[in-house]
Amino acid sequence: MKKTISLLLAALLMFSLCACGSAKSDSASAGGYAAPAASEIYTEGSGASSYAEEADYGLAMLNSASADSSAAENASPDADTPELTPEKIIYSADVKVETTDFDGSISRVDELLAACGGWVESSSVNGANFYNITRGYASTRSASYTLRIPSSRFDELMNSLSALGNVPYTHTYTENVTAQYFDTEAHLKAYQTQEARLLEMMEIAESVEDIVTLEDRLTELRYRIESLQSTLKNWDRRVSYSTVYLSLQEVQEYTPEAEVKLSYGQRLWRSFSGGIKGAAAFFSELLVWLVGALPTLVILAAIVLILRPLFKKWSARRKEKKQRRSAPKTEVKTEDALK
Repeated sequence: MKKTISLLLAALLMFSLCACGSAKSDSASAGGYAAPAASEIYTEGSGASSYAEEADYGLAMLNSASADSSAAENASPDADTPELTPEKIIYSADVKVETTDFDGSISRVDELLAACGGWVESSSVNGANFYNITRGYASTRSASYTLRIPSSRFDELMNSLSALGNVPYTHTYTENVTAQYFDTEAHLKAYQTQEARLLEMMEIAESVEDIVTLEDRLTELRYRIESLQSTLKNWDRRVSYSTVYLSLQEVQEYTPEAEVKLSYGQRLWRSFSGGIKGAAAFFSELLVWLVGALPTLVILAAIVLILRPLFKKWSARRKEKKQRRSAPKTEVKTEDALK
């Protein structure tokens, strides 16, 4: 019985070296774990140690297979990459759009998504505040979207963004995860094979200690399998559906297109015209402020008119009191001077 288990351990070691030897150094970048050798499966307990020792007996019978495993271990991990199809590429983009018709642009976002078969993953809309609305100031509405689009319609959506308004900024990102994806997939298959082998060993294990050791190893393997499966599903989702981060801003005027070079006269004219626009905007806002403050100014003027006569009377009485206090002293001084 022990010799049979040793042969199974040696076979598991051979498979692990062939399937995961070269990929072990790349496991960190792929988000997975390197598959351990079969001889590492039993390292705890006295019964488990005896299995690890007898694994060398089976390994000695498979020297030629181990030599082939070493060759596979030294092979380049990217040797088969050109043959992998299709490539796993993730597309995403940041887009800023200016619009003078905010409500219309919001509606057109839904229309573009419906045409491309996408959906809104998240969104937020900031409206103009009450003060700006009542005073007639420039609107400050804006919206932010996280859009998910089928990768096959990504270019179509990007080319249709001009229907929303002016597009002063776009940035597209591409991330090729082909090597990491198939490397992770290889790790997953190796772990699944090890899981099947361990289940076979569970059937022939006799002692309770060996069964507990095998169950612990199975628990660890299944955790790693689930982790790699989650990573692959996440990549599949991001590859199948691209992400577009859209920022929609309401403006009074579109940002002018940048010119290659301006002459000195053009710079002067732009500065002058900008100054005129600034002065016009200042006096326009000043007039709006004065009209808004007019009721307050009228009330203040009325208060001043009412209080002004009272202030004059109070000032006159104060002057009379001063004169009365100073009059006797003046007469006394005059009589002294005559004597």
